[in-house]
Amino acid sequence: MFYLKGIPICIRQLEETDVKYSFYNLMTLLSKENIQLINTSTIDELRDKLNYNHKIFVIINVNTSGVIGTGTVKIMNKNSLYSVCIILDINIYKDYNNNNGNNSGNSTNESVNDLHEIFLKYLIDYCRYQEKCVKYILKIYDDKEKENIL
Repeated sequence: MFYLKGIPICIRQLEETDVKYSFYNLMTLLSKENIQLINTSTIDELRDKLNYNHKIFVIINVNTSGVIGTGTVKIMNKNSLYSVCIILDINIYKDYNNNNGNNSGNSTNESVNDLHEIFLKYLIDYCRYQEKCVKYILKIYDDKEKENIL
């Protein structure tokens, strides 16, 4: 947990409570593939899939328990010696991620701009140390695609 402009923020894997209590926030931020996975799977099927080779991470505003960001990690060749992780679909609400380059020099704007970088570093560290991936691939959207998402 860390603080962003005085707001406690937590990064963790998706839990069943997130789907129950932050459903609309979650669906706004997730990719079409993840939405389809959640909507078409039973709780047990979803848990099995998310515990094996498909991980959905969420950024939580601890004050409101609301989902403010999501990211996906897909793990390929998990049972082999050389697994590869693909990091994709990182989406953060604009209110929390003001990543437009207007950095006025004060620490609050810098901390807001860094939320995307903090989340990305967390996902990379997870891939390297928890999943023991020898390589990670980062799929980045251009600005036009990102504006259409959020």
